Amino acid sequence: MQSNRSLESPINSLSNLDNLTMNLRNLLFIASFFLTTGTYAQTTVVDFESLPVPAEQFFNGDTNASSPYRDNFSITGTRDNFGETEFLQLWESSNVEFFNGYTPGYSSWNGFSWSKVTDTTTPGFANQYASFAGGGSDGAGGTITGTNYAVGFGNQSFFNLPELATVESIDITNTTYTGISIRDGDGFAKKFGGTSGDDEDFFMLTLTGFEDVNLGGGSTGAIDVFLADYRFSDNSKDYILDSWNQVDLTSLGSARSVEFSFTTTDNSAFGPNTPLFVAIDNLSYSINSVPEPTAPLLLSVWALALVARRSRKLNTLNSD
Repeated sequence: MQSNRSLESPINSLSNLDNLTMNLRNLLFIASFFLTTGTYAQTTVVDFESLPVPAEQFFNGDTNASSPYRDNFSITGTRDNFGETEFLQLWESSNVEFFNGYTPGYSSWNGFSWSKVTDTTTPGFANQYASFAGGGSDGAGGTITGTNYAVGFGNQSFFNLPELATVESIDITNTTYTGISIRDGDGFAKKFGGTSGDDEDFFMLTLTGFEDVNLGGGSTGAIDVFLADYRFSDNSKDYILDSWNQVDLTSLGSARSVEFSFTTTDNSAFGPNTPLFVAIDNLSYSINSVPEPTAPLLLSVWALALVARRSRKLNTLNSD
């Protein structure tokens, strides 16, 4: 009887080990597939809150400033600006690069600055850094006073996205300077709608995606955003954007850079009369990432491999 039991045991063991080995191989395949193909989208929201700026102040890229204002800047080149040197720069927030041009001789700038100004009532160029919403965006169409946001000025302003990033959305509103100029006129720019209110005026921002950084490569698409629209037959529907509006940018696809450009119905022989400013906040983008294996998962895969190896070895010995 003892002999019969000893003969049956190896046979049952071989069968069980074959099944175990097959199951372990399947588990190893599944684990390997997860480790090599599992991805997830990591979303980043650029809210500019890490940038240094006191309450009711701004920073416009002044090359004469010191740390910490200059810590996020890199100078990429220069060009002539009516006899003065303009420094071409990029500043960074949450791995996104924003263009800025600064001319020390004129104390002038273009591209993007950042701000914490909340003044919604003072007209004119001196109040060019204020959002018409009275502060930064809360991400839901409202305003949070005392938070950071960025201000864009001039055509061909742009930002560069990180490699493999997909741009998702951005919050946009007018600046106070532009909003009041459109509403009331300013001696240079006209009051939208004219004296009768029937002039079909508009002020539009176009965001254009490009395949490479610094507006390189071909276009990936364009999105128009009306910052003011007076083209309605019912004048009561005419509007100037004075709150934060979230704009879906997913149609720009795989853009590595996004250009800002403006169109207005108020122009002269010298160009647009409408102040070409816009406030932005909460730029959202995502990157598809392959997750690093966790320690428990790696340990499990190692254990499965070890058991499978020992099972095959024992199977071979029993067969002998």
